[in-house]
Parts: sequence; C-alpha cells; structure tokens
Amino acid sequence: MNHTRSAGTSLALAVFLVAGCSPTTRAPAAPDTSAPAAPAVTGLLPDPDGVQPTPSTAEEPAAVATATKFAARWARPRVPAARWRAEVRPYAVPAYADLLDTVDPANVPATRVTAPGRVVTATPDRTEVDVGTDAGVLRVVCVRNGTRWLVATLSMPKDTRR
Repeated sequence: MNHTRSAGTSLALAVFLVAGCSPTTRAPAAPDTSAPAAPAVTGLLPDPDGVQPTPSTAEEPAAVATATKFAARWARPRVPAARWRAEVRPYAVPAYADLLDTVDPANVPATRVTAPGRVVTATPDRTEVDVGTDAGVLRVVCVRNGTRWLVATLSMPKDTRR
C-alpha cells in the first residue's frame, strides 16, 4: 500500500510539474526585427566557381595590378611554352597554375593587353577584374592569399569576344 501511495504521489507531482511549467496563455509573438533579405545579385556574368560576390565600391589596387600583369604575360602566344608557363605561374593560385601547365600558349587568342584592368565586383577576399585585350575582354578572378592577390581563374565573357 505504501508503494501504491508513493507511485500515486509521484504521478501527481509529475502532472503538477508539467502543468505548472506550461503556461495556459501565450505571450504575444515578438515583432520580427530582423533585416530583410538582401536582394539577389543580378547583372553579373556566370561565374566558373559558382560563387557570385556581392558588388562593392571598394577597389583593391593590388588585385587590379595582379590581374593586369597576369593578362599581359598570358596574352603572348608566340612565347615558347616553357617560358610562358614559368612567367604566368607566379601570378596564379597553385591549382590554376597546374591547369595552366596544360595550356599550349599558341592557342591563346590574345597577343597584347589593350586596356588597363577595371574592377567588376569586389569583396575583401575576391575581386573580378576585366582586362582589355586585342581578342576581347578577359575576366580575371583574383583571390586574396594572405597578403597577396593571385589569379584563380580566367575567362572571356562571350559578349566581349572579337
């Protein structure tokens, strides 16, 4: 009998605690004070790495310089392959440098840079720079690697090819 009373008391205590912890009326929901979602970035060309940076007014002169120097060394199809590779490699991230090792410079469509680099979009760690060449505009994507900017990829947007 003592055991039954103890079980009954435990059950009653459990019901009381659960009922006591559950409010019978709910407080009104707090107003949503979160910022509205940022609008989607539009007007940018497709990005080979699938990550679109947000447009920015902050320009990084070192990224523009890297993109322009890289483009000037890239746009030399008459340079012997070993020399061409050795001269573009220092400006590229390791994975892209390895890919450039498979390029035959004779297939590069441009022979010279015709316009200085112009920032298209920029974030603190990634900058897209358009560099004019005699074959069209090169889109050079630079990424921050510690204190340096290196080229991560290069493309020629279809609407800028000659």
